[in-house]
Amino acid sequence: MKNIQLLSLFSFFLFASCDSDDKPTQVPDFEGYTLVWSDEFNDETINRSNWTYETGNGVDFGLPVGWGNDELQLYTDTSSNSYIEKNEEDESFLVIAATEDIPASYRSAKMTTYGLQSFRYGKIDARIKLPTAQGMWPALWLLGENRSEIDWPGCGEIDILELVGHTPNRVQSNVHYTNFEKRYRDDEGSPIILEENFNANFHNFSLEWTPTEIYFSLDGNVFKTTFIESDMNEFKRSFYLILNVAVGGNWPGSPDETTTFPQKMYVDYIRYYSKDGLEISEPPVLNLDEETVGSFVAPEIIQEAFNSNLNQFPDIELTIYGAGGEPDVVDSATAVDGQKSLLFSYPGENWGGAYFKIDPPIDFTDYVNGNLVFSVQLPDDLADAEIKLESVSANTSVFLADYNSEAVDKGFVEYTIPLADFPDVDFSEFTIPFSFWNLVDESGAFAPFDVHIDNIYLEKS
Repeated sequence: MKNIQLLSLFSFFLFASCDSDDKPTQVPDFEGYTLVWSDEFNDETINRSNWTYETGNGVDFGLPVGWGNDELQLYTDTSSNSYIEKNEEDESFLVIAATEDIPASYRSAKMTTYGLQSFRYGKIDARIKLPTAQGMWPALWLLGENRSEIDWPGCGEIDILELVGHTPNRVQSNVHYTNFEKRYRDDEGSPIILEENFNANFHNFSLEWTPTEIYFSLDGNVFKTTFIESDMNEFKRSFYLILNVAVGGNWPGSPDETTTFPQKMYVDYIRYYSKDGLEISEPPVLNLDEETVGSFVAPEIIQEAFNSNLNQFPDIELTIYGAGGEPDVVDSATAVDGQKSLLFSYPGENWGGAYFKIDPPIDFTDYVNGNLVFSVQLPDDLADAEIKLESVSANTSVFLADYNSEAVDKGFVEYTIPLADFPDVDFSEFTIPFSFWNLVDESGAFAPFDVHIDNIYLEKS
């Protein structure tokens, strides 16, 4: 058991750099801060007044299977994946354990304080030892409490720590938000790199947050600062905490033959301190129109991209989205169907694209064995692009370079892609019938391209 005592700042830094697996016996007094809330994980079971669970594969939370990142695990609230563990000295730790039930079938836990504890400014300090095997993705992070009102990243995200197993000695901190241009932005910065892997010892991961800055620290040493600009209202509102260990996904990749299970994240404690004397103004009022990511294209021109006779998607919207690679979209008199097409001008600065979305979803089950057909006028130096279709529960991407085209007219070529090539899409709840993303040149780099898109439609077999 730990006892709360006052320490000098000097004593804190001695404590914070401790690399022992033993639990510290004192709670540090951070100068200028007051301890408000903590979980020391000293009880026999997890304190459910502090923690709740997000379970499943993400679908119940409005995300595609894989939590929007193609993760492989199923989150549970069972004692197999999260529990209190005592060591030989009778010291207690929270454990989040990623397990493999059968080959390539993974389970883990995602614990949050949503609806129970919230945080706005102040300091969060946690002492954690991380799993570092290939395919592991442990994290301590925060999301905006208004996530039910506005989609990510408009709710804001603060990553106190993220680690991916193929870089076991490197931890990254980040923020995600929507800027004044309604575009997704982050502040990734430089990771913190150790000489040892993060599974060797416990370390202190800290966040200090004011109305103007966010500081990220490892073992008492600040390694990254994010300045809160005028268009970052997300970070002037309340957030909730999340602890999880994901398995697989776009960033860490999948487990391999070197990965053994269970993989465990050990948490000694998490503590939240208020900043003494900080004057806190009322949080800004949420403006959904200004803070929802994506620039919406005028509805009257959207249909120019679709077959002019079929009228398959009469109530469709077009959103541009990305991290600097979002295209500008205008109508164009260069067309092979009807009077106009849409011209997408990609800046090539980063990833990005555009998608057409149907709301509410529609049933296109009759087309499952058919094809996606569209015509494009492409620049000669474009090597590849991503085509994605989505349903409520899942999405599948294919790549233009994997398909042949036929010349039609005015420099356009027509592609016919079997809908069977989008196996995860549930066509009974069809939401996105076409998206065009991440255009690259022969070197694989994002590059500026102008692309005309016209005559999109689905055909039955």
